[in-house]
Amino acid sequence: MKSLHYLSLFFVGLLVLWGCNEDIYVDPVQYTNVRGRVVYNANQQPARNAQVTLSPTSRVVSTDSSGNFRFDSVLVGSYTLQASKTGYVTQVATVSATADASPLITIQLSDDKSQNRPPTAPTLVSPGLNSSTQSTTLTLKWKATDPNRDSLTYDVLLYKSGVSTPTSSYTGLKVDTLVVSNLEYNTTYLWQVIVKDGVNTVNGSIWSFATGAYPDYSYLFARRINGRYQIFASNATGNAAQFTSEGSNWRPIVSPNKQQIAYISNVNTDLHLFVMNSDGSNKRQVTTVPIAGLYPTDLSFSWSPDGTYLLYPNNDRLFTVRTDGTGLRVVSQAPSGRVFAGCDWTPQGNRIVTRTTGTSIYDNELATSQADGSDYKIVYSQKTNRVGNPVFSVDGRQLTFSADSSGFMNEQGRQLDARIYLLDLTTNRLVNLSSYQTSQNSNNQNKPSGTNDLEPRFSPNGAQIIFTNTDNTGTETRSVYSVEINRQVQGGITRKLLFSSAEMPYWRQ
Repeated sequence: MKSLHYLSLFFVGLLVLWGCNEDIYVDPVQYTNVRGRVVYNANQQPARNAQVTLSPTSRVVSTDSSGNFRFDSVLVGSYTLQASKTGYVTQVATVSATADASPLITIQLSDDKSQNRPPTAPTLVSPGLNSSTQSTTLTLKWKATDPNRDSLTYDVLLYKSGVSTPTSSYTGLKVDTLVVSNLEYNTTYLWQVIVKDGVNTVNGSIWSFATGAYPDYSYLFARRINGRYQIFASNATGNAAQFTSEGSNWRPIVSPNKQQIAYISNVNTDLHLFVMNSDGSNKRQVTTVPIAGLYPTDLSFSWSPDGTYLLYPNNDRLFTVRTDGTGLRVVSQAPSGRVFAGCDWTPQGNRIVTRTTGTSIYDNELATSQADGSDYKIVYSQKTNRVGNPVFSVDGRQLTFSADSSGFMNEQGRQLDARIYLLDLTTNRLVNLSSYQTSQNSNNQNKPSGTNDLEPRFSPNGAQIIFTNTDNTGTETRSVYSVEINRQVQGGITRKLLFSSAEMPYWRQ
């Protein structure tokens, strides 16, 4: 038994010796670093003083002025990075840190819009709520603030009362003031301001104001706006109301009952006669056969004495048409080789006066006839001077028109010294209203040298004439004047300036 015991001890010893001869391996502890950069998503600029947390270690560092951060002595393994800063959404990124690589992580911060407080609702400054104004041009004012001091922009919606879609809308305004124009008279308007700070949108209350009754304007005229003619109405003082805005529109002429205004327009490309109400509303095309002649802006037309027809030229024919567009007919045919340019129609004897031109704008004839074109009689003729369109006096006994006295001619139809004349149809006496004698030894030139007097019209009572004056180059501002006929003929009164930047005037009253 002893021998067996010793043998067992021997084998145990051998096993111990064998175990002592084998190598013992233990995994080493390895460290690395984690580094990166925090930037703003909007502009990729560095985010300074952002807090970066390394999980699961809970270690926290702040970014430097370049947005950089770094964690040293980090055990290799997988981690989560969490970047945060006041006013921005916290962002999370994962990183696998290994011993042989130090990854560079970029984290982008986005605005935390949930922390942006909305601007205040706009408050009304002017016009007062439910106020009334006579003008068709108005300044709207309101006030709004932003608690974050964000820059504000505004949208403004303008409605007519009873209409669900905006009459006008204005977007992206950077100021709390808006001038609205071309408003209609005797109309209630509603308006709303919408405030935006780039994050939030706040709708304001709906406010209202009303425009006053349509003014009793005394004059109509055309004015050039951005190279186009537009029609305006005005009194001798105060702001003018613009009646047209689309295309080019000129030669406004009031109906005998003063309720409608006819004019020439190219809004539909060809030149046509249009009619609108006396307040500028309800514009509609009357003609299907266009108005036509040698020079578009040289053309003129007339109402019939009862206001139911328009009389107008189309090259060598003179047409009448009802104001609803029906009843088109040829009234007169121009003499051979001539075309019509303008006309007028007087109830006194139911007569018509026309101006025709030859192949040149300087070849002019004024002729009277019956309304049916019969009894055609030339009353004034100039073969080498430009002449304007004639109009009858209130009693039908006189004509007024402009005529150049210089004898100058060029391809552009320029005039150097156009003057206004008064022609007595009974005696054929011709009076120059642009210059007159105040005594035997004095010749007072009322018209400034180097200018033209054009487009004369009698006043409703026949005592005055309204007309256009412009420099003879055609490049300076045109102005509208009036003059009293009797005193002008006798001497002792000068012309009166009514409107600047205006032409083709007409008396509305």
